[in-house]
This record gives sequence, structure tokens and C-alpha cells, in this order.
Amino acid sequence: MARAPLNDVKDVAHRAGVTFNDVVLSAISGAYRSLLRERGEEPLPHAVRSLVPVSVRAPGEEGVCENRISLLLPYLPVHLDDPVARLRAVHEYLAELKASGEAQAGEAITRLAGHEPFPPVSAVMRLAAHLPQRQIVTVTTNVPGPRRPLYLLGRRTLEILPYVPIATRLRTGVSIFTYCDQVTFGVTGDYDSAPEVEGLARGIERETGRLRLAFRPSPAAPRPRAARRRARGPRGPGSRSRTRPDRRRKPCSTSPSSCANRRRPRPARRPSAMTAAP
Repeated sequence: MARAPLNDVKDVAHRAGVTFNDVVLSAISGAYRSLLRERGEEPLPHAVRSLVPVSVRAPGEEGVCENRISLLLPYLPVHLDDPVARLRAVHEYLAELKASGEAQAGEAITRLAGHEPFPPVSAVMRLAAHLPQRQIVTVTTNVPGPRRPLYLLGRRTLEILPYVPIATRLRTGVSIFTYCDQVTFGVTGDYDSAPEVEGLARGIERETGRLRLAFRPSPAAPRPRAARRRARGPRGPGSRSRTRPDRRRKPCSTSPSSCANRRRPRPARRPSAMTAAP
């Protein structure tokens, strides 16, 4: 299991101008990159392809009791080490797949299967399941959970752990579930062919932290005193002013002689008691 604060993931998505799914897929891509390098394999651009279920439920169909999902098959950018560049690559590639109509094609197939008789459809699905394929190596799914805590028998549910099953040729899978203020990544793997599921989970947490550091807000520079005074605004009635009186000498508008007359004569200096009499 891997965990991350929900607000951190949302802040990264907001500052980068991407979606929540883009951020979690970027972190998962970085974890797979580390896993391939630990195995001594080269993380090539087309090394890891994931099956990503997406919802095609139209607005207003939230109460329809049936699954309306489609599939995307993106390549994870495991060849990029920079977390910012990897996040941009995930965002651009998913946008390209959505614009190409790949999700609509998957939706059409699932709708067609719902209208056809079950025996022919099941026979075709069994045949497709036995076809050799080496392109899709993992599955990644995101399920949004409740933001409010749930209770069972008067006890609060502290955490919900997600699980995604693996098929005959999918040796790893990652399920993302959000509950309250936490994002939980459930990593499933075949023990014989992919025993590094614990390292994959730690890699997801590490890459999520790298994204948070890459998009953290820069510390605000201290404002000058004049700007702080303007930000305070005018003082209300009855407030005491802290401004100092202007003690500078006002210029004379008349002749220099009148200015000289304006100056007060200094008082005569009295002799001190310590001064001897003449």
C-alpha cells in the first residue's frame, strides 16, 4: 500500500493545470521507471503500457444501475526522469487518446455486447482472452471514494484499502482510492513474476513527494514598508495617527530680509556660576 495526502495531489494538479488522474499516473510511471532500473532493464518509451478504465457516464446518469466504462491504453512515460516533464507527457498523451476517440470505441463495443446474445459474446471474449499479447503489462484504475467518514457498528472507518485483481497476462495492477483526506494506492502483483510490489509502492510515495516539491509555491518576498502601509488602508475615525509632524523649515515667499526677521533671536547666554567674574 502507498499513501499520499489528497490535498497535496490536488494542489499539484491545480498548479500544473492538469487533472487528478494525470498526477497519479505520473507518480505510478516514475515508480515503474525505478523498478525497471533496479532490474537492470532500460526504461524505453514503449516499455510499459497500462489498461486504464475510464467512465463514459453522461451527466445526469449517476443513478443508472449499470457499468458505463470504456478503456484507454496509454504508454506510461517511464523514459523520463524529470517529474515535471513526465507529468506533462502523461497529460498530453491522455488528451491525445481522448481526442482520437479511443474511449468512444471501447464504449461502442461494450454497448454492442449488451445487445447481443450472451453465448456468441462469451465465446468471442474467451477467444480474445487466450490470444497472446505482450503489449499491456499492467492495469491502473481510480475509484473516487467518500470525502466524509463512514461508520460501522458505531466505529469510524479509518481507512479503506483498494484492490484490483490481476489477469493471466497482467502481472501487476494499481488501484487508487480516495477516502476523506487521503489517497491510497493498492498495488497487486504476481509473487512469481513481480515480487517487487513493496518497492513499487514505496516508489509511488517517493514520486508523489517529488511532484509536490516540484510544484510547491515559492516563498513570498518581504514587502517594503511603503507597500505595507498602503496595504493597511486608511485609518478609521478615532484611531491615533502615528505619523510624525513635518519639522522641516518652510520656504519664505518674501525677500531674504523678511526671512531674517522671522528668525527668532537666540536668548543671551547667562554666565555660569563656575565662570569667574571680570
